[in-house]
Amino acid sequence: MNYVAIDPSLISTGLVVSNKDTFKIYNYTREKDVYGKKGMKKWFKMAEEHVIYRFVEYREFGDYSEGELTKLKDYDRITDTIIDDILENIDIDEPTEIGIEGFNFGAKVGDLVDLVAFSTLLRKKLFDKVSNNIFVMSPSTLKLESCKLTYEPIVREIGGKNPRTDYKWRNKIGISGGNFQKPDMYLAIVENERFDDYWHKHCKYVKDDLTSVKSINKPYEDCNDAYLIYKVLEQKNSH
Repeated sequence: MNYVAIDPSLISTGLVVSNKDTFKIYNYTREKDVYGKKGMKKWFKMAEEHVIYRFVEYREFGDYSEGELTKLKDYDRITDTIIDDILENIDIDEPTEIGIEGFNFGAKVGDLVDLVAFSTLLRKKLFDKVSNNIFVMSPSTLKLESCKLTYEPIVREIGGKNPRTDYKWRNKIGISGGNFQKPDMYLAIVENERFDDYWHKHCKYVKDDLTSVKSINKPYEDCNDAYLIYKVLEQKNSH
């Protein structure tokens, strides 16, 4: 089985692609976000050994109409690169399952419209060139599933006329999976006792650095999301 997991972003798409023999993580980002005046920035340098960087570029434009067409051409070029990397790393003789994060409708309208255009183009190419087995995971679902991957449920038996078993998932400090933020999703990776790959080990190794700041910085933010989507797909197919 091939797995393809994508956290789409205009400036920092995370991709995990694997087959029975390989497991790779890519980050499609702007060169100016990776390099400063003194060289590679801290967070990108920390992940450099484990993440393959692909630089994306957006061209300048003069007016609205020109801009809309220029952006579409740029999205077309960037998504072609993503598809090429996927096809290079999957076994075409095996089935492929794709997971991709859906849209955050709390984003600014302009950013959301551009992301929808980018993601829709990417999904169409995935469907046409890779596999029609595509699972679109909402951000809220990914948060909850991240919690379920690592933490045991709190089970409560409810009696009455309609008895049932109620399950709730929380992390070690009591945060509900549905309310996870990026740091909580990161901890779901490092606190998982079943994960045993290089990204899990790396995230544990840099835990002090990543938890010393309020937010999870790029490229970890997007690579973590793609990694968690991958682990959800993997677990779904292990039953």
